[in-house]
Amino acid sequence: MKKKCIALVCAAALALSLTACGTVGQIGAADTDTNTNAVQAVGAEVSLEGATTLTFTDSGVAASDGDYTGYAIDGTALTIDGAGTYILTGTCGNGSVTVKKGTTGVTLVLNGLDLTSANTAPITCNKSTEVTICAADGSVNVLTDSAENNDESYPDNTEAENAVIKCKDGSRVTLCGTGSLTVNANGKNGIKSGASTAEEGEASLTIRELALTIDALVNDAVNAEQLLTIDSGTLTISAGDDALHCDLALNIGADGTAGPTITMTDCCEGIEGATLNIYSGDIAINAADDCLNAANSDLSGYDFSINISGGTITAYTSGGDGFDSNGDLNISGGTVAVWSVSSADNQPLDADGAIRITGGTVLAAGGSGGMGMSLTAEQPCVLFSFGGAGGFGGNSGGSSLTKGSAFTIGSGSSTTYSGEALCNAGFVFFSSSDLTADSSYNLAAGGSTLAAAAAQTGSVQTGMGGMGSMGGQPGQMSGGSFDPGSAPTPPSGDFRPGNKQ
Repeated sequence: MKKKCIALVCAAALALSLTACGTVGQIGAADTDTNTNAVQAVGAEVSLEGATTLTFTDSGVAASDGDYTGYAIDGTALTIDGAGTYILTGTCGNGSVTVKKGTTGVTLVLNGLDLTSANTAPITCNKSTEVTICAADGSVNVLTDSAENNDESYPDNTEAENAVIKCKDGSRVTLCGTGSLTVNANGKNGIKSGASTAEEGEASLTIRELALTIDALVNDAVNAEQLLTIDSGTLTISAGDDALHCDLALNIGADGTAGPTITMTDCCEGIEGATLNIYSGDIAINAADDCLNAANSDLSGYDFSINISGGTITAYTSGGDGFDSNGDLNISGGTVAVWSVSSADNQPLDADGAIRITGGTVLAAGGSGGMGMSLTAEQPCVLFSFGGAGGFGGNSGGSSLTKGSAFTIGSGSSTTYSGEALCNAGFVFFSSSDLTADSSYNLAAGGSTLAAAAAQTGSVQTGMGGMGSMGGQPGQMSGGSFDPGSAPTPPSGDFRPGNKQ
């Protein structure tokens, strides 16, 4: 499903200190003109001149220094019902900010805001709103809810929004800025974005530039129903369920950019979307279940896919698949290292459709042969196995690669890859354009060669007690075939060692 990208602009500082948040794919395209106190960003001008400052305390909200009057105050509850730039600051133990349904052109500049809500979301963007939430340069901001902000656990709480930042159906929300924002979710989700509907319009959630920390031990850190885009910034996430979840399209980074730095210190699943595209970024995942998952049990006949074309991904799962797609898994670029402890049938790479590697540097290691891992590598690859866990017939080694071991892959005195084992490995798969087909390569650790294998292209399969194989021609998959040209086109738009449908 192709989704329209929404261009949003954000002013992120006070007085003459300004920062712009560009559109998707236009990171860094803004110029600042301090003489006119304005920001020119992708053709749209936003000025802080006349911005209204709203200061929270435990006793109320005070307004000052502004021309924008599209707001109402009721104790410590602030409602925004008019376009404009509103600077939010202060500390409040029980307050909230609500952008009224259908209100567009709203910029909320967080400048030293520490806001807690006792029974609802600290910030709510209602249906069909267009809101930019921007952390002012150098500012530290904290948003916190309570356990009562969960209508399943507290069904009598009619004010529950089930998220610290709630963005409802048809809302288009951008989180950005060069300050920091910490989200403490004690109710359910950290950030929740709604769906696109015929009545409310298209929904999207975009994150860029921001230093964002989310602690959501009950459910998802970020949950979007339609479109989730993470262009840039630094995200540190701990979640009771998914770290990043989207029911439809989830995009990380952009071609030609450094992309975001995302560290998932603890989660059930790392990143889940029906279509999951990773273009750039530095991503570390420590998960109890799947690290990447393309799935949605509510969608029938959908072409699920994981598409990795750039970035660096280091992924570890203690009890699931590394990368798991209910459709295809395509890796065409980037640097990937994925480790699965591999109890039962879990594998580092798993797909119901085709697994296709056409570029990049890919290392995938599993603790056991399990039910097998099948893929097609259109660039040279090697498969090392230990103690009969699988391999290229006769290439199994007698010693295993143990957790914490430093290891190398190379030929003779030349090292092609080096790393540290994140779990005990029964087999190691490696693919890189630096390999030469038909040449022999060794995997060594602790000064000893553990296994040797010849680099080849074509289909690869591991599993079932050492009956792994390698052979065939590019474009063929063990157990079936697929058209090399059929891979879907992605829609536009420090733990770096952590089979849901």
